[in-house]
Amino acid sequence: MANTTRKNYKKTGRTRRIITVAVALALVLAVLFGVLLQVRNHRREARQEAAEKALAEKIVTVTFPEGTTVLEVAEKLEASGVCSAADFEALCTKVPTGYDRLFEGVTPDGRVFVLEGYLFPDTYDFYKEEGAEKALDRFLKNMNSKVTDEDLAKAKEKGYTLDQVLTLASVIQSEASDPKNMPMVASVFANRLKEGSGFGYIGSDVTRHYIERKMKAYIEEKGLDYNTLFGNYCTNDAYQYKKEGLPVGPICNVGTSAIRAALNPAESSYYYFFTDNDWNYYYNETLSGHQSQWSKLVSEGKAGGTPAATTAAQ
Repeated sequence: MANTTRKNYKKTGRTRRIITVAVALALVLAVLFGVLLQVRNHRREARQEAAEKALAEKIVTVTFPEGTTVLEVAEKLEASGVCSAADFEALCTKVPTGYDRLFEGVTPDGRVFVLEGYLFPDTYDFYKEEGAEKALDRFLKNMNSKVTDEDLAKAKEKGYTLDQVLTLASVIQSEASDPKNMPMVASVFANRLKEGSGFGYIGSDVTRHYIERKMKAYIEEKGLDYNTLFGNYCTNDAYQYKKEGLPVGPICNVGTSAIRAALNPAESSYYYFFTDNDWNYYYNETLSGHQSQWSKLVSEGKAGGTPAATTAAQ
């Protein structure tokens, strides 16, 4: 009986030692596993941080103000290392695929850039060297989201295509960069475009300036027909080459304020307006009133030049 007891005691002791060793080994393994897991997570976090840093270094943020032209957009993209200006400009001479909602019935015929007016002004994040096609897609996706179904319905109600709305909006944008002035400026052009108004031309100098000042070097570089293009965009009656009504297409890229103003002009009986040296706006119903008010401000030193040369709309 005593021998049996001693044997059981020894067996129990061995079992306890085995369990103790096993527990200790398990603890050691758990600690090692925790250390290995921590090292692995640290390495993973380091790789992720390195990848995010590398990605951040490839991202460039570029802001395009309202009223920017295709040439100005292309120049900024090249300066930011996104793509070459030439590649981007070439894409802007063609109607893109996949955006039928925006470009229904639009052709490049008679235009400098068919995508003028469709590059929505905004702040964008690009990848360096991402290329002209991907960069262009960012602009068009943004424009497609900004033009609402209500805008399209309103345009149809007024007898406009979207392209005509953007064209009118681009003139408004160029004439009145401050959104608070846009609806009243829009009313002047809306009145001139009404049937029976007696105006065959909307008479905006900025349409002429688009060709004369902003596009001339490009037109000459590409060997395009300057006189034809001038006639397609210029809406002033005093020139040999001129376009009745709206220009053939937009003259800059517009924001939502200009689009809304084109679709919802203020109610007025004005046919003329100009700005003084401090960018205050003056509106008149008659040419005589327009010229008289202009001359008065010039004599007071509040405006400069002549009405024909410097008024926003003749």
